[in-house]
Amino acid sequence: MVAACAADAIGTNNIAVRNYGIRFASLTDKISKSGLWVASALLLAISLPALGQQGPESLLPEGFGDPAPPPASSGRPTPTAPGTIAGTTAPSAAPTVSDPTAEADAEKDEEEPEQVVRYDVPPAARRSLSNVGIISQASGGFPADSFGALSGPFLMQIVERTSGPIASRWGTIMARRLLASRTNTPDGVNGADWTAERAWLLLRMGNSVVARNLVQQVDGGNYTKRLHEVAMQAYLANGDVAGLCPLSESGVRLLNNGRWKMSRAICASLAGEQGSATAFINQGRYQGWVRGVDYFLAEKAVGAGINGRRLVKIEWDNVEGMNPWRFGLSAAVGLEPPERLFENVGRQVDGWRAQLPMFTPTIRAKYAERAAALGVLSNRDMVDLYAQVLEDSDAPDDLLAKAEALGNAYTASSAGAKVAAMTSLWSAAAAGADYQAALVMTARASALITPDADHEAAADGLIASMLTAGLDRSAARWVRIVPDGSLGWALITVGAPGRVAVADYSNLNEFYSNDDSVEGHKSALLLAGLSGLGRIEADARTDFAADLKVNISRQTAWSKAITAAAQRGEQGTVALMAIAGMQASSWSSVPAFHLYHIVRALRQVGLEPEARMIAAEAVTFG
Repeated sequence: MVAACAADAIGTNNIAVRNYGIRFASLTDKISKSGLWVASALLLAISLPALGQQGPESLLPEGFGDPAPPPASSGRPTPTAPGTIAGTTAPSAAPTVSDPTAEADAEKDEEEPEQVVRYDVPPAARRSLSNVGIISQASGGFPADSFGALSGPFLMQIVERTSGPIASRWGTIMARRLLASRTNTPDGVNGADWTAERAWLLLRMGNSVVARNLVQQVDGGNYTKRLHEVAMQAYLANGDVAGLCPLSESGVRLLNNGRWKMSRAICASLAGEQGSATAFINQGRYQGWVRGVDYFLAEKAVGAGINGRRLVKIEWDNVEGMNPWRFGLSAAVGLEPPERLFENVGRQVDGWRAQLPMFTPTIRAKYAERAAALGVLSNRDMVDLYAQVLEDSDAPDDLLAKAEALGNAYTASSAGAKVAAMTSLWSAAAAGADYQAALVMTARASALITPDADHEAAADGLIASMLTAGLDRSAARWVRIVPDGSLGWALITVGAPGRVAVADYSNLNEFYSNDDSVEGHKSALLLAGLSGLGRIEADARTDFAADLKVNISRQTAWSKAITAAAQRGEQGTVALMAIAGMQASSWSSVPAFHLYHIVRALRQVGLEPEARMIAAEAVTFG
């Protein structure tokens, strides 16, 4: 379930990490090409449960300063680009193949009373819609009352208007945990619709496996039109066409669109009912339920069923662009579409592709780095994946070289050799997502290195790498090695747990002198993070802000809303508002005052570990 795409945890036990280092060393003589596989099996299993645009606040709902229910409207607010994987662009007014809502509305009057198909489920087995989720608070999820008494329509607006992916990897990890938690359904919304919007945001952030697991928590008899729409996207994002089958008939009744109709042909074939499958597929061809390559993919999926006996060759030459149907069905039948079709899709699709179980490790590794930067894959996921790449003799040379370097980072005979292997991986990575992924890959290898002045040159990278996996106590051990004002010093000062020495002006000024970011943005983010955590001298905060000409305490409707939510102690609301405030293509586009309000609010509601990791990430990549 959630653990299938587990993220890294904050505060892993340092002694445990050192013990794994001993085990790695003892295996050195036995490790050849399978060495990384052995190493990955020994990694710590502790992890959080799986769980760009400018002007982030412009995407927030109106009235953020006053969380009252919005005026009643004639219909549900239009969701953000439903059913499309082409980035986060809002859908056009005209129905398109990749917009299930628009397609359904074109075929069926929106004002028609919604039908709900009922199933004969014993009362004792029925699940309530009052609190839907995968993980409880006892299992590491958010509290059931995380949203307080806020109205459902207001919260729905926040979720619908938050575009994914977001700038922060740790923010995505936090959001996944929140959206997957068994929280109370807010007043004023249907529990199935609330579940649908949570799953749809998970999909937009690249978390396809968690999204599918979440929609499966609702009984089929409680599915609404909206949950059918999102469920199809979730199953297609996982290449799981069989998952559509229990919903196929109700999907046709509620939505009456071509893809749900065509799913009946695929499901009949999977059930061995080839007569029905043939009838449906022929009807679909004559009536044009889906056309072109979308039809041929459906026919190929029918041929993959029991006694399907259909040989269909898929030609991609004249195909333009990608949509969820093409993505899901091609994955289901084991096809990898040409890369050119993905040129205009959103980054979240890399998260989907990296998790497809029907693809070989070598194929998934092509997308794994971007998935890791998104927060979809953890350190352990990456190590496991590259260990499997080592077992593939047909893997490209560049992937094999990377996998071997990663193996050396964990299993080399000396600390110097391990650091050299890690440094080579970091140096080979391009900036941005590639570099962040390289840091994720080496996180627990970095924790195996004993702080030593001999490794001072690599200390910044080692500390940054550890913090991508939440190894904050391991990173804090380097405090006497890194010089004041260095990146390593900054990361420890914002990222270490417990009491740390507060930053003074000279520390900040030294950091700024080495800051090569545009207009000192990284320094502004450091100032914001330290201020939100209360880890800076008051005079230093005032003087340094004046030097940078930034106002980290700037107030907007968004900042007032997240502050009010923190004062009410609403963890869930604060977390939602936090990710809404980190909507951007990268940290370089996130305003410093957003980080200040996010860190301060998270800390106030008991989410200080997340606040520290987000602040450290901002300083690393700002």
